Amino acid sequence: MVRFLAVVVLLQLVLWTLVPSLLYTVLPLDSLEAVAWGSGFSLGNAKHPPFTGWIAGLTASATGHADWPIYLLSQLCVTGGMVCIYFMAREFFGREESALAALAPVFIYYYNITTPEFNVNLPMLFLWPAAALCFVRAYKRDLIRDWILLGVCSGLCFLCKYYSALLFAAFGVFLLLAKERRRLILSAGPWIAAACAFLVVLPHLMWAFTGGLAMMEEYVEHRMAFNPDDSWFHRHIAGVLVIIGTAVGVGAVPLVAFLLARFQLPRKPAEPKRREALVFAAVMMGVPLLVLTVIGLSGNAVRAMWLVPLFFPLGILLTALFPAEWTPKQTLRFRLEAAAFFIACLIGITVAGMVHSTNRRNFPAKRLAEEAARLYEEKTGCPLEVMIGDAWASGLMRHYAPGHPQGCIWDNRGELERLGPMLKRCGGLAVSDDPNDIDFAVEHFGTPDSPRMSLEIEYGALLGRKRTKKINLAFLDASAAK
Repeated sequence: MVRFLAVVVLLQLVLWTLVPSLLYTVLPLDSLEAVAWGSGFSLGNAKHPPFTGWIAGLTASATGHADWPIYLLSQLCVTGGMVCIYFMAREFFGREESALAALAPVFIYYYNITTPEFNVNLPMLFLWPAAALCFVRAYKRDLIRDWILLGVCSGLCFLCKYYSALLFAAFGVFLLLAKERRRLILSAGPWIAAACAFLVVLPHLMWAFTGGLAMMEEYVEHRMAFNPDDSWFHRHIAGVLVIIGTAVGVGAVPLVAFLLARFQLPRKPAEPKRREALVFAAVMMGVPLLVLTVIGLSGNAVRAMWLVPLFFPLGILLTALFPAEWTPKQTLRFRLEAAAFFIACLIGITVAGMVHSTNRRNFPAKRLAEEAARLYEEKTGCPLEVMIGDAWASGLMRHYAPGHPQGCIWDNRGELERLGPMLKRCGGLAVSDDPNDIDFAVEHFGTPDSPRMSLEIEYGALLGRKRTKKINLAFLDASAAK
């Protein structure tokens, strides 16, 4: 089973990088946005903490802004998480059962179909299991090295998304559940971990408390606000039902795979290590899910996408619930199920990519970027250094245009504060499919006489219907900027 796990990890890394690299002509929206964030390695922006942008920007810059390294980055997060799950399971089970636990993500939606789109959730598929692995080793061995690693991983989790604090809450609850673990709370280890995590996030916290936090609060309030006409049910219940329904649906597939392989029902484990593994996995998933439910019931918006990293302990939980003895026939059935599900997901995304035309996958991004940069140089006599547009256009120009100009996202205040002075000083290009974005850019960084034009771009999947998209441009003259 361990060898089979190694083969699956290798195939995941290769095939899920290769297929989107060959099928798609443009990176997904979130990936383009991350590359645009990372172009200046700022300590924060109005939408998310900076770590995702840092690694996307660094990867793009180091590889000549090719597409395949961004797809590879996603799969490194996925497979790295599976490896961490295996070594975490080894703290409770033998080699074969640990491999079973690490294979459970094959059946989880967030580890396959959605992974070509690198976004803020993908690094957490690696960092949450990595932090949990360090936590397990730290409380079991109480070594300073493990507490330091826990702090570093926890800090990086927080720099991906603030709600990683839910994982830290789960760590605290698990320590409180047993007397032999409670004594650790007053020992040096957890405080060393907390200090290391604080040092990792300190630069971002300094940015946040010198204006960044107010900027993020403004953005979140705008994006997460309910419509004034929304009913009480929509505000307090609907989001919770989506969260719970998604969790049940995602968890049901691996459970069915275990049931079909074993033809046995799960049962409460008798061995102490298996009970410990069961409690650990249940707490790691249950505490974040409970907190999200309470947040939703209180009338605050919750999103199903927040569940992406929560399922890393699911394989450990299922492995603990089923009896330890697996016959060769049972392990063969499980391997066949995993292989079939892996292949089905790969075929599904390949067929969809070949027949369904969408600008998120099939747009001739490089041709548009080169044409827009050429037109700007013809109009101004200067190479394009900075542009402004929506997240898609900004990331597209940053990634594909010659010289890789700075990309400013027009509705992200952090980007405007960082790149606005450069737009006013050097001039630039406004690019968007929405004329309102162009109006905003001209109003703030140009004049009513700023030249405008539009391009009709045709795109389509290999076997799909051809479509056209109108892209609007405005040439912002530095000498006329406000």
